[in-house]
Amino acid sequence: MSTGTSTLASVMSQAVDACTAHVDAGGLPFVGVLVGTDGEAASVFGVNRVAETGDPMAHAEVVAMRDAMTRHGLDSLAGFTVLATGEPCGLCYRYALDRGIGTVHVAVDRDEVAGFGFDYRASYPAFGITGAARDRLYRPLAVPHGADPFTRYLHHRTSGRASARPGNRLKGTSS
Repeated sequence: MSTGTSTLASVMSQAVDACTAHVDAGGLPFVGVLVGTDGEAASVFGVNRVAETGDPMAHAEVVAMRDAMTRHGLDSLAGFTVLATGEPCGLCYRYALDRGIGTVHVAVDRDEVAGFGFDYRASYPAFGITGAARDRLYRPLAVPHGADPFTRYLHHRTSGRASARPGNRLKGTSS
């Protein structure tokens, strides 16, 4: 991947901003976006659409990958990078691997996300995401306000404004 870290950080910052807006609209604090080798977003800023579509695979990262494949008429996403505001669950990592994604940059890792109430770490073995598979894909890409969507989600939840409850989500629906 020839895209520089500062370029990726800029797109990640935009993803976090989109994620915060999505949380403020009642959504979950996860956004995924694909970036091409030119550093430009190659997909929508995907959000979790499981509840609204009834599609159990409509996680943020999968929404973004599907959009890129449709938008660019692709069968493979080799050469693209996924940016995720929260580290992907097992389903999203598996989807990325199966479509040729080589790198997933993450603003907030799975352990920190679990601390916010979204603990989907148990989904990794179910989708064959071993430590080695994760290590091949995962790259931290912290941005200064990366945790804001999660803290805002918790604030909305405790004030009664959030529509989803992370502790009661079905396995695999968080990202």
